[in-house]
Amino acid sequence: MARWKAGIASVALGLLALLVPATPVTAEPDKPAPEPAVSEECGADLKQHAAKLAATGKSGTATCIRKQARKADKDTTGAKIAADICGGSPTLARTAACVIEDGILLIFTVPNGVVIGSIQFTVSSLTTLDYGSLQWSQSWHYQANSVAGPAIPAVLDTFVYAEPECLASCTVSSSGLVGGSALPGHVHSATTYFASPPGGYKWNAHGGMRYWFANSAWVNPTSNASITAPAVHRCDDALPGYNKGCVYDSVRPMHDVLSYRYPSYAYHLQLAIKHFKMTDVLTRTQNQTIIDNNYNTACPPGHPKPTKPGTWSCDEYPFKSTYNGAYSQPYGRNIFIFNLSTGYEFNCGASWLPVRALSDSGGYSVCMISLADNAGGGSDLSSFYYKSRVLDGDQFQVRVI
Repeated sequence: MARWKAGIASVALGLLALLVPATPVTAEPDKPAPEPAVSEECGADLKQHAAKLAATGKSGTATCIRKQARKADKDTTGAKIAADICGGSPTLARTAACVIEDGILLIFTVPNGVVIGSIQFTVSSLTTLDYGSLQWSQSWHYQANSVAGPAIPAVLDTFVYAEPECLASCTVSSSGLVGGSALPGHVHSATTYFASPPGGYKWNAHGGMRYWFANSAWVNPTSNASITAPAVHRCDDALPGYNKGCVYDSVRPMHDVLSYRYPSYAYHLQLAIKHFKMTDVLTRTQNQTIIDNNYNTACPPGHPKPTKPGTWSCDEYPFKSTYNGAYSQPYGRNIFIFNLSTGYEFNCGASWLPVRALSDSGGYSVCMISLADNAGGGSDLSSFYYKSRVLDGDQFQVRVI
């Protein structure tokens, strides 16, 4: 894989930290990038780090990277371009992960460990998964925020390099590499496309961007490498009839039931969850026997039908496709509401079930609702299972809005 090396003209720098505009650098793809050093990030004691280098017979200037924690919802001055992709804060969703890392490259003397310069920088990375594919993308951005130190080559002639790295069950299908000046005024970006080979029912996959710094004036001409990588994600082939896909399974997905789409379906769920305190966190089952038992318990064969056959349908909550369904519950209920002050009355019409007191919270509920609403709500739930890749044993939350 080709890498690049680039040159930069000298720029006068003051002794204090400042933002420095720089002349664009042209990459030379025919020159490979230097390999990063095989070493760890420097610890708190630079003098000890410098002494170790001196013990090997080295002297001059050396470098190491320190990462700094990014606080959520707080933008770093001068790092807006790199952080814009994440909206200023690290995030993790079911199919996307945004990572922001603030860091500082320290340049110090060997053997005494005195810092003579530094480059403060921000890297950000957005990884987007596909619920219907085993391919995903990761965009990576670098920007220096400030530089401090005298106008010496050990600071001025510093470059940054980056390349993709597969960390688990993946291949790189295409990538734009990074190579150029590490000084302020240069924003470097690259997008990599990864793919995971099929691995059975479900498996983990992981990719990232490895970056490092280089300068021929240093004792070791390259710094140690750092990895910008989101959490490990899960890929699967566990949804029969659907494509394979990937999600961050550490994130519990939210199933939003929209009241305006299927009013009677949404109203039943709202009463069950908010009024009768039934759980809104459910666990999916793909076991057909459990699904059938849940439905036959909630809506037994031959249950009474309303006066207009074909226009109404038996709806149960928790859903039959969950381990929380009717078969696992101690009792069921027919929801009946009557308001003495307003005269409002509502009856779910599940006459084979008792009307229980409000103190009997939980259990399961059944409501005879519009056939169209019940079919539409079920279709939305199936679509949610696929787009969030909710597998057997996965938890999800239900919200009526």
